[in-house]
Amino acid sequence: MSLVKFENRNGNLWVALNRREALNAINRPLLEELLQGLEKSEGDGTIRSLILLGEGGCFASGADIRELSSLDAEGVRNFHALREKTFARLEDFPSPTIALIEKFALGTGLELALCCDFRVASSDAQLGVPSAKLGLVESYEYFARLLRAVGPSWAKRMVFTGEPVDAATALRIGLVEEVCPGDQLFQQIESILGRMEKNSAAAIRETKRVISECRRDPNLDQVADSAAPMVSSTQTQDFREATKAFLERKRRQERI
Repeated sequence: MSLVKFENRNGNLWVALNRREALNAINRPLLEELLQGLEKSEGDGTIRSLILLGEGGCFASGADIRELSSLDAEGVRNFHALREKTFARLEDFPSPTIALIEKFALGTGLELALCCDFRVASSDAQLGVPSAKLGLVESYEYFARLLRAVGPSWAKRMVFTGEPVDAATALRIGLVEEVCPGDQLFQQIESILGRMEKNSAAAIRETKRVISECRRDPNLDQVADSAAPMVSSTQTQDFREATKAFLERKRRQERI
């Protein structure tokens, strides 16, 4: 049985964690399958977006504690290395990525969701970092992602209490970008995909790359030509066709 399902639906890649009996707890075999699938898919220029979800109505309940507690120090280090390699691959996936969060996104499951470009949650979802309850301190990468999303005060509150936040709070503090009733969740995702599909896929992919570079280099110290993305995009067929259509619509409106 595959622990991660990959399905291309009309250019949208749906990726589903498939350990439903364990509420999609994340272990090494699951990470290996996810990494392999991402590596295989990232070069496919026909993929317009990636939607990450969990089978069985739950996103991911966290790391597999049974596995994690059985590891020695070197084993934990290897698990961390695999986890962060996989998560970085998702973070750097060239097309837009959306986490579809149902029920739980906890611990390692929450970090996985934070690696997506944005998150849409069901109104009954719970998101949290219960590591302190287990005497566990999360990695630097985990906290860096959490801090970027919610800032230091909320990051500390979530970790120090170990208590999950509900979807409404997650929306308010920036942990997710949209919340809707569970029975409307997939419809909302399809609506977002439809709106993105009206735009240039090439422009979106390049914009994602530029934004990622800006995050890593906020002062643009390593940028040799800050105008390059704008200049190159104005020479593309997408730009010429879109601007031609825009100007034609504008001329028709002016004649009315």
